Amino acid sequence: MDELSTNYATALHGMLDPKQREDALLELEAVCGEIDQNEAFRRLLCSRSVSIKEKQETLEKVYGKQLKTPHLLSFLKVLVAHHRVNRLHDVLSSYRRLIHEDQGVKEGIAYSATKLTPVQLASITEAVAKRLGSKVSLSNVVDHRLLGGVKVAIDGKVFDSSLQAKLNDLQRKLQGGNPA
Repeated sequence: MDELSTNYATALHGMLDPKQREDALLELEAVCGEIDQNEAFRRLLCSRSVSIKEKQETLEKVYGKQLKTPHLLSFLKVLVAHHRVNRLHDVLSSYRRLIHEDQGVKEGIAYSATKLTPVQLASITEAVAKRLGSKVSLSNVVDHRLLGGVKVAIDGKVFDSSLQAKLNDLQRKLQGGNPA
C-alpha cells in the first residue's frame, strides 16, 4: 500500500480503542461495499463540483445512525474533505493489515490460474497456517501465466505447488539433477 493510505489507516487505528478496531473494520468494509455498489453515490462523494459540506451532510444522512463505531463517520468526513474517497479501498486494505498485525495474523497471496472458490482458499489458508504455525490470511490473485496449481507468497516465503514447479522438478529429476 502507499504511504498516504497507510497514514489514514494508522490515524483511524490510533484513534480507536483496541476493542473497537475490529468493529470498525467490519463497518468500513460495509461502507466500501455500499459505495462500490451505488455508482451515483460514489460519483457524488468523489465529485469536485459538489461542495464538501453537501457530501458530509449526505454521509451524515446515510451513515449517521448506521455506524456504531465512534469516530468512523468523522473519519469518512475527513476523507471527503481531503478528496480521498477514491482511496477508500487502499485505506481499508492498510487498516485490515494493521488489524491483522494486532492479531498476529500473517498476510499472503495465493496465486492461481483461475479464481479459487472460498472453500479452496480456506483449505489452502489452513494448510499454510499449519505449516507456518501461525494465523494466516490469504487473498487470491489470478495469474494467467500459471498452468495450474497454486503458488503462495507469505512472510518472505514462497510455497510453489504450481504445475510449472512440478514440471520443473520432474525435468531436473529426468536430467539427473536434485529437485529444489
